[in-house]
Amino acid sequence: MRIFIQQSLRHRALQFISIALLLLLAGCGRPDPMLDIAGSTMGTYYTVKVARPPQNMTKQTLTAGVETVLARVISEISTYEKTSELSQLNQNSSTEWIPVSANLYQVIAEGQRIAALTDGTFDITIGPLVNLWGFGPERRRDTPPSAEEIQTAQARVGWQKLELQAQPTAVRKAQPNLYIDLSALGEGYGVDQLTAWLDAQGVNDYMVAIAGAIRTKGNNAKQQPWAIAIEQPVAEHRAVNRILSLTDRAISTSGDYRNFFERDGKRYSHEINPITGAPVNRNLGSVTVIGESGMVVDGWATALMVLGEERGSALAEAQKLAAYFIVRDGENFRTIATPAFQKILNTDN
Repeated sequence: MRIFIQQSLRHRALQFISIALLLLLAGCGRPDPMLDIAGSTMGTYYTVKVARPPQNMTKQTLTAGVETVLARVISEISTYEKTSELSQLNQNSSTEWIPVSANLYQVIAEGQRIAALTDGTFDITIGPLVNLWGFGPERRRDTPPSAEEIQTAQARVGWQKLELQAQPTAVRKAQPNLYIDLSALGEGYGVDQLTAWLDAQGVNDYMVAIAGAIRTKGNNAKQQPWAIAIEQPVAEHRAVNRILSLTDRAISTSGDYRNFFERDGKRYSHEINPITGAPVNRNLGSVTVIGESGMVVDGWATALMVLGEERGSALAEAQKLAAYFIVRDGENFRTIATPAFQKILNTDN
């Protein structure tokens, strides 16, 4: 599983997904006005492109607004920020109901929903394992932990050990040392918060990305749909597998080729299976999911990556998800597209 914001996202960013962002240059005539900003956040990068911005929006006001939103997101769900609401929740050893903000509750609830649908293969209480393997806010490592260390960390993991209360919003831990890691949802949540702010400013055409989580609305400066490139899952260099034209959609990719360490010729990625307590080890290189919500597709991309090509593609089809799997096949790659994703490809063509 990935890690979270400012921290986790850092892993996720390092990790996996590196979706290259491209603008379609097709079309004739002079392009419309465009504001284009980029920066660092959550241990990774963000990119915001606004075509035909409102008259009162400048690059300075756009940057200020975006960074204000991102700072708030970090203060809510980051495990790297010790004073964040999530960090305080993790430090709270109470097993009684603990009040949480509506925003934090929203992210936790989505994580629990996906956990239930995947029988715990996706698990937001995976933090102890993420930290043990060196992909969290604690130390990095270049050797795998022992079986005993994994077993000890697994004793603190289990999505069913976390109970939710919608009114008023609160959570309850079944054991005091439960540790929640929202990194597999954080980038997408951040993107959703940024697009909500842009919508409130009257922006009709934008592309927003935090590492591998992206949302688009309207068209680019050439009045064309935004072009998003899905990377080939190789660590040695950057290459494009395919380019999609997306309007009014969210897309997220999870992979094993950016955030990992190697020992004795074996690669250990940040994509950890809470059932085994270890990084996934298979030929599946990446999973891309397209939908309406950045947070939702972000979580599903990680969940399907951990499930693997067979179980993951079967569940994605059952859930009617638009999912795209890139599998290593020797020196080559093969792809699996769910019917919902294939429909997008057909429309694109």
